[in-house]
Amino acid sequence: MRKEITIAACFVMAGVLCACLFGYEYFSTYGFLNTYHVRAFTEARLDFATLFCNIVWERGKLMFLIFVIACTPAKRIAPLLLRCALFFTAGIFAGACMINMGIYGLVVFLLSWFPHGILYLAVIALIMNREMYAGYGEQNRTARKLIFASSVVSLLVLGCFAEATAGTWILKSLFRNLLA
Repeated sequence: MRKEITIAACFVMAGVLCACLFGYEYFSTYGFLNTYHVRAFTEARLDFATLFCNIVWERGKLMFLIFVIACTPAKRIAPLLLRCALFFTAGIFAGACMINMGIYGLVVFLLSWFPHGILYLAVIALIMNREMYAGYGEQNRTARKLIFASSVVSLLVLGCFAEATAGTWILKSLFRNLLA
């Protein structure tokens, strides 16, 4: 466990360093978290149905790709690669937030993953830990597959709903405080 935490911290720091060293001009001038984009997001009137459908489409594509990888022999190294990519991406996003908002950017970064990030991680864990091959003498194979698929889809849709409602509300509240 200590080794995994060390690896995670190294990938987060590598992402922060890449954002600070290679993306400083991009994130501070043209980036997605500069004052113009934050003000536009805060003042935008978002249509819930369109936003929700877009989030379901984008997250669904990603989860389908993870599911396909979980069905291949690459499943053995995929969890490690996914964790490394997730921590590196989180480091870049945290670095971009701190470049544009200072220490308040760290609060924005942490709260931008709540509550939907927990549900998405649960979906990924379910997909990656599912054994795709039937064991000897397994009973009710179809029922187990149906329960698995319905739990994955319901968690994914619940995560998308949480992102479209609570996640958007949290970010708008944080950005209003930043602009005030």
